Amino acid sequence: MRLPDAVPQRDVAQVFFTERGRFFLSWDTGPVLGSVQEDGTLHIERPVGAEGAPAHARIPLDGDAVLFVEAREAFVAVHMNDTGVAVVETGLRGDSESWTAPLPPSEHGRTLTDVVHGWDQDGDPCLVLTVEDGVGTVAFLQIGPGKPGRTHRPASPGQLVHWDLRHDAAVIREDRGPWDSRLHLERPLSLSAPESVVARWADGREGRGLLIETPSGAGSRLLVWDLTSSSPIRVAGPAGHVDDARFLRDGSERVLTVVTADGSDTLHVTDPQSKESSPLPLHGTGRIRIRAAGPQGIGMYRVSTLQGSSWIWLDLDVNLHQTQGEVPPYGGEAALSHAWYGRTPVLQYLPKRPPVAAVVSLHGGPESLERDELRWDGLYRELLDAGVAVIGLNYCGSTGYGPDHTRRAWKSWTTAFQEDVDSCIAAAAAWGIAPADIALLGGSFGGALALLGCVLREDLAGAVASAPLIDIRRHAEQAAAADSSYREWFGERFDIAASGTPAQRVFDPKHLSTTAPGQRVFVVHGSEDEVTQWQHSKLAADEAARQELPWTLVIEAGAGHVPNTLDEVENRYRNIRSALLDVLGIDTGA
Repeated sequence: MRLPDAVPQRDVAQVFFTERGRFFLSWDTGPVLGSVQEDGTLHIERPVGAEGAPAHARIPLDGDAVLFVEAREAFVAVHMNDTGVAVVETGLRGDSESWTAPLPPSEHGRTLTDVVHGWDQDGDPCLVLTVEDGVGTVAFLQIGPGKPGRTHRPASPGQLVHWDLRHDAAVIREDRGPWDSRLHLERPLSLSAPESVVARWADGREGRGLLIETPSGAGSRLLVWDLTSSSPIRVAGPAGHVDDARFLRDGSERVLTVVTADGSDTLHVTDPQSKESSPLPLHGTGRIRIRAAGPQGIGMYRVSTLQGSSWIWLDLDVNLHQTQGEVPPYGGEAALSHAWYGRTPVLQYLPKRPPVAAVVSLHGGPESLERDELRWDGLYRELLDAGVAVIGLNYCGSTGYGPDHTRRAWKSWTTAFQEDVDSCIAAAAAWGIAPADIALLGGSFGGALALLGCVLREDLAGAVASAPLIDIRRHAEQAAAADSSYREWFGERFDIAASGTPAQRVFDPKHLSTTAPGQRVFVVHGSEDEVTQWQHSKLAADEAARQELPWTLVIEAGAGHVPNTLDEVENRYRNIRSALLDVLGIDTGA
């Protein structure tokens, strides 16, 4: 097959990388964005027609810590020395003011590790510094202009995420590896014993915390935590996977919730008191991330394979505003739909003309899910241009489809994934596509599944695995060495006994390298991957070479698990694209 002439899509990867790195700060006839420049300043970008403010203000970011205070729409730079701090607050319109505050003496020195915005006992805004001294003692130091400071030594481990002494509340998040965080509610004024819940912190406002809870054996759900009485109340919301949430900034108790259903994100407004929930009229599909929640409203960024990117704003009257981002809509003709292949849920992208080949795309995780977003930096678009169908597989083990779907794969990965792959091959057959014209594409854990799929189905064309999790036993050992909670997590899901055979462990270099002689396999891995080990990929590639199998290992010098610079984005995109087209036998021409 030859790739037809089409609009080059490679630039989309760079545009998307640059745009998603921008800060969404506010709304003024359009999104107010911030981007860090080479000189170390934050460049504020205002839309055309914005009123009464410089179009290109620059805010210095030279403090020991810099914080954007959404409640005041101002950047706060903190400079700390042995005896006190100097604070510079700069608004989005360029206005600036400074103040200083003394610090209590410290015998062992101290290091500033974090800063949050909060409210003091009188209801005035304040800053709370997290400092650690030379012997490892942590303290929270509350400071404010012209006000005496306050020191609180936390009884709980973790990071301060909320401070409001109007309600005698300090919330500390204790990360627990793969599990939901443990949130500790401490009382800096009364010093009563901490109380805890297990959930993910989403927002805090007016004496309430907004939490997302994912209990074992159940789907995600919302909680409102009364920080005065320390009583959590479950919030009835829409069906689907709760991804994120914020309190509305309109003075009510209502909540904006991002819910994933059928592979796309939707917006709902929920009232915890009336228990009513209604969707917002947001047209189209895509992945939505909440990026701002300030006094004027809530800002979001949405991206979709076919519809490109957009900025979304929910104002105080609960009206939605939307403007196109820099990633344009897809210029070709294609259709996206959510489908079930038996028990297997998928997102299928189909070109207008009958497809000539198919790619089964496998997300990482495993406990994540395939959404309609700009996966693989726009590569799906080039595949659609070439007449290639894309199947975004939410394989057994994914989240978003209930606990039974997630748990069915545990310690049965071969059987469960065999069913998923077979169902995709059957769907492709209905389009006239043979297994020899189907490639598997995966990243991280999905990369390991791409290799496993070729082991299970020797009639597939081959696989492209990016930063794959090749050796589950060694990976679990390394994760548990850093955080012991991973030992139980991996033990529930995988056979990781050292006494097991490679086939029993499933995700093992020797087992994953038993692909068929006719299958082309490419493994792409960064030399500085902080999540998976490129050395494990090399073990599998060396084993394949010993068997004279057509494997290619590409090591990207200096790259991590995901690209972190424009050059790395372009390099990863080029490597994955060329490898995938090679597996499918598509001629890219000159």
